[in-house]
Amino acid sequence: MRDVRLDRYQEYIKRHGLTEQQVLDQVDETFGEPLLVVAAGSVISGFGNDTSDLDLYTVVEDDVASLLPLMSYPNGARIDAVLCGARQLLDSHRELGSDTWPPRQVKPGDIWAKRKAIDAITRYGLGLPLFGTERWTAWQRRLQAEAHGWMSDWHAVDAYRMRAAARALLTHKPLVAGIRAGDALMAALERHALARGEPYFKWKWLGEKLERLGDSQALSAYEQALSPPLSERDVPRYVESTEDLLHSYLGDVDTGSWRLSLQPAVGTSWESFGEEHLVSRWGLRAAAVSAGSSVGEPGTWTYRLSETWDPDVEALFSEDMLWLGVQQAGPLPGQPE
Repeated sequence: MRDVRLDRYQEYIKRHGLTEQQVLDQVDETFGEPLLVVAAGSVISGFGNDTSDLDLYTVVEDDVASLLPLMSYPNGARIDAVLCGARQLLDSHRELGSDTWPPRQVKPGDIWAKRKAIDAITRYGLGLPLFGTERWTAWQRRLQAEAHGWMSDWHAVDAYRMRAAARALLTHKPLVAGIRAGDALMAALERHALARGEPYFKWKWLGEKLERLGDSQALSAYEQALSPPLSERDVPRYVESTEDLLHSYLGDVDTGSWRLSLQPAVGTSWESFGEEHLVSRWGLRAAAVSAGSSVGEPGTWTYRLSETWDPDVEALFSEDMLWLGVQQAGPLPGQPE
């Protein structure tokens, strides 16, 4: 079968009057000769337009201090060349392959780091190889096969995390709860699109992915995700409807060992004032809790996905003082599974 990525690549360089060698010439060899060059980004994924740039992701032998793209403009085309050292890339691949998602332990910053790692390495796995040694082209094929599992897990966890946030915010900040419910549905739809052959790890193209799939039902759900209520009284019905859709798209996900983990957000501190404790974040917002409250001092609060949160935990989360993550865990102490 002809590779549609190759058709998109050739159409792009033809439009700008470039040869394949001229494209490869844009790769900087300061850090060593290329071991693998992969064309990636919106052009290769089929979402580019006349002003889109072509991304070249290149593996070189030496370590590279920066991953900022080196831009060039041959014949008016914009080519962004990103270099990565072989050791750095293999370490990242090894780390992604050895970890489960959700992980056994999770802390603030882990979600951003995971998303960044998946975004970076899937460019190599999902792009079109233009040049490579035998070893590195074999690595690229293996990475392509593994990347789908990482992205599917990522979208599933993101969907359940946003669903939990929507539930907790519903009483305190209903309009924000509606937005989070929509975020949960979009994550579920990203996983749905991935399973049907649209793997590009860029959420801004979700509508185009579903359009290309010709999935009218998913497009209707996407429209709902983008249109949270503007009135508080409409939010509960919207959240309920969104949860129904989430179940239809995530029903195959085994969440039995998943737990919600709430921890102090970065910048949150506790100060004692007699019978009350003052919880503040960056000195910009504060909330008073009783000394005997379950959130009277810093800690970690863990719940099953369907479990009701302690009211004080929910209140602090709603004030953006607690961070919400998802982790793998066994039975909670003293509680039946």
